[in-house]
Amino acid sequence: MAAGAPSEEEAAHALAVLRGLEALRAERALLDVTLVAGEAEFGAHRAVLAAASGYFRAMFGGGLREARAARVRLHGVEAACLARLLDFAYTGRLAEPPEPEAAEQLLRAADLLQFPAVKAACGAWLAARLALEPAAALELQDFAETFACAPLAAAARRCVLRHAARPDGELAAQLERAPLARLLSYLRDDALRVPKEEAAFALALRWVRADPARAPLLPQLLAHVRLPFVRRFALLAHVEGEPLVARSPACRRLLAEARLFQDGRLDRHDRAPCARLRPRPSTGLAEILLVLGGCDRDCDELATLDGLNPRTGHWRYLAEFPEHLGGGYGAAALGNDLYVTGGSDGSRLYDSVWRYNSSVNEWTEVSPMLKAREYHSSAVLDGLLYVVASDSTERYDHTLDAWEPLQPMLYPMDNCSTTTCRGKLYATGSLAGKESMVIQCYDPETDLWSLVNCGQLPPWSFTPKTVALSGLMYFVRDDSAEVDVYNPVKNEWDKIPPMLQVHVGGSLAVLGGKLYVSGGYDSTFELSGMVECYDPETRTWSVAGQLPEPIFWHSTVSIFRQFMPEMSEEDEELPLDNAASLNQQRQNRSLQDQNLNELH
Repeated sequence: MAAGAPSEEEAAHALAVLRGLEALRAERALLDVTLVAGEAEFGAHRAVLAAASGYFRAMFGGGLREARAARVRLHGVEAACLARLLDFAYTGRLAEPPEPEAAEQLLRAADLLQFPAVKAACGAWLAARLALEPAAALELQDFAETFACAPLAAAARRCVLRHAARPDGELAAQLERAPLARLLSYLRDDALRVPKEEAAFALALRWVRADPARAPLLPQLLAHVRLPFVRRFALLAHVEGEPLVARSPACRRLLAEARLFQDGRLDRHDRAPCARLRPRPSTGLAEILLVLGGCDRDCDELATLDGLNPRTGHWRYLAEFPEHLGGGYGAAALGNDLYVTGGSDGSRLYDSVWRYNSSVNEWTEVSPMLKAREYHSSAVLDGLLYVVASDSTERYDHTLDAWEPLQPMLYPMDNCSTTTCRGKLYATGSLAGKESMVIQCYDPETDLWSLVNCGQLPPWSFTPKTVALSGLMYFVRDDSAEVDVYNPVKNEWDKIPPMLQVHVGGSLAVLGGKLYVSGGYDSTFELSGMVECYDPETRTWSVAGQLPEPIFWHSTVSIFRQFMPEMSEEDEELPLDNAASLNQQRQNRSLQDQNLNELH
């Protein structure tokens, strides 16, 4: 029996007392107050009313005139509702009203007279009816918010969000009459259920077109439409081609942002978190963590590519790298594609460059680098792929499928780590042949490198893994759980709380405004499959999941990809951590490949 729960004897005694009170009321015995609602009168016991209702407890237990009055008239309460409330006070039983209107009246009365259990029951009945009458959701949300019935308000809101994007019907007509604040609250909600983001744009446009005076309000609405995820043809035909958008400078700026994003020229990580750069779950598009290659417990080099949707914990097995994925390669995300550069098989260097096209789940080879290289670093800035090595730097334009040489670093560095921050490229590493660490900066506007005068660097034993997030540079150490932060604007160093564990040979990426560190060896020299993430808003680390298998020396990046089919609310509550099943799929795939090889 749970702590505090009544025993069988106590429950039986309580039921007997309740039935006794009900019998006294039926016999009109020991009644000490008469309640009047309209023309109806109801005899009752003050003690029972005070025990069942906070309203009556205050009335009869205080110094009010009604505390001594034999008759008390109640205003704003229908006689039928008062009768049901009194029946509940004496029996604990409550039958569902036959009509929604009766349930609403009873909820009002229960709210006024402070019968919370009755109020909750009425809210549940009304919420259940939404499945049959979704058109009532908007009015019911207003009603629930008026009477502070939070569960009903939440259920009504979910119903509106589920049906709001439909262009016809009674609910659509009601939404066109909704106040601006209400429509904005729906548009900014991740739970707005749209098959594609252009449906959210259509919802905003219908509201504006319903009243010509609303045209100046379109920028406010469009700021909450996730234009970067509107398909290219729809962005051109329906958004850019809309006269109301064309006439608004603010709307044109939002449109330009969407174009930059779709061209891979907008670094979503190098700015404050913005809902416009986060796809709605109902579209099936998700920001996922790609995990490429690495080595397993047997130090076998892997060529696998797996994707993790952190929102659901669901892994997906993606197309394997088509060739041997040797050591010393570079990996970076350009738009929603992954580029792998160079590397070595131990005997020769590669100049090859492979592109993983996430939209079709295929690898293709693109123009090779100008120079074969290993143990270099790659990063993306303004839609261009940069490769930085100790002796040279080059840049790739995917629209031209061409490389161009750039100025090399001022001071050659061994095994550097690169990231881009505030429009510049930063490289961190140890000077060639020396143990001292430095940070160098490349300015693409001048094609010049410079040494960053950032004071005393933290005591790094090895080149740290580096990423940029919201204008700050994060340095994850390879031999400890400490994480350093550098602000290039203020030229200041700071620390964040340490990671949950060490990740020697692990990997670092940014996704959804958070840091993700995965794999590597922990402090006990055990190979780990942990994926942990850091939230800058709460300044806390948490476990985000497990890799399909423990690995080290792998690469991770984040992209947007069509990942999961549209899910119902019930599906979203299911645990979807399928790392173990994914590993089994990979083993099955390996066996299939082995069998095919034997056949040939």
